Amino acid sequence: MNKITRIFSFCLVCALSTSVAVNAQNEDDIVRFLQAGQEDGGKLIKAYINPFIEGFSYALNGGWYHTAKPHKTLGFDLNFSVTPVFIPESKDYFDPLSLGLNTVTDLRNTTRPGSNAPSVIGPKDRTAYDLDFDNDGIADETISGPQGLGIRESLKIAPVGAPMLQAGVGIVKGTDLMFRFVPKTTIGSTEMKLIGFGLRHDIKQHIPGIKMLPFDLSVMAGFTTFEGVTDLSGLQGEFPGENQEAVYKFNAFLLEALVSKKLAFITFFGGVGYNGIKTTADIKGSYTFFEGNANEFTLTNPYSATFKNNSMRLDVGMRINILAFYLYGNYSLQEYSAVTTGLGFTFR
Repeated sequence: MNKITRIFSFCLVCALSTSVAVNAQNEDDIVRFLQAGQEDGGKLIKAYINPFIEGFSYALNGGWYHTAKPHKTLGFDLNFSVTPVFIPESKDYFDPLSLGLNTVTDLRNTTRPGSNAPSVIGPKDRTAYDLDFDNDGIADETISGPQGLGIRESLKIAPVGAPMLQAGVGIVKGTDLMFRFVPKTTIGSTEMKLIGFGLRHDIKQHIPGIKMLPFDLSVMAGFTTFEGVTDLSGLQGEFPGENQEAVYKFNAFLLEALVSKKLAFITFFGGVGYNGIKTTADIKGSYTFFEGNANEFTLTNPYSATFKNNSMRLDVGMRINILAFYLYGNYSLQEYSAVTTGLGFTFR
């Protein structure tokens, strides 16, 4: 039991520390790329944040279930979980010069010469970009790119995720209605909130010949939306402008077939399904770059992007029941692997 508790605590610390770190990243880090212009800056931003967007997207589909057995009518459970998704080391860097840039003519990683640029989950490398605005082969400006968070350097892994609070209630005919949320929370200059709904239904009851077999079989569908707004008004000193903010929204859908078997106080469970995820990210407001020199320019609402992540998913896990309480954990094999740990209370 102590081992399970330590594993849960480790996963929670990893997920929370990563989420806080991302939101604590200097406000001007991502906007700094826009000094390369709207087109090139947009490509650089997307490549830089993509590993975190993908990983966090999959984390939102974690923790939906710990058994295939729905509650009896008006039975319920309440659980707290966390799903750190582990970003592969191959995502620590990206190659800016492979993005088809026009203004950026050269990149130098001054921390690790010869390396590419760090992504948001990569090392804390310093980079310099040469900009040629008039395409005459001569650099007009040199800017500094954002560093990575250096997560792997301290943890040896790169997890991203968020804690989740979820409730479920049995309604009718072997069907559960599930609801999950994280109340509106402010971390630094970022305000965020999460809400989700799900359904689980016992399909074993509809299949002749297996109704009496000693296992549970069901299907579930869940939808989670996460929204955040970051106030970028702190950029006024370096990049003057108005109404500066970043807005992002994650929509994560999961469809999965579930099976479970209870043996004494242990429930073994698993599932196979599909992740469907869409994320939008926007930088709004006006921003003036290189103020006071010949290369000065202003951009309004300079960035808008859509990210889509879809993959099959395989889950296997175990729940330990202690009277009306339980601890559980499961491993998810998908595009980015994940481990979910949770604890809760159940009735009927």
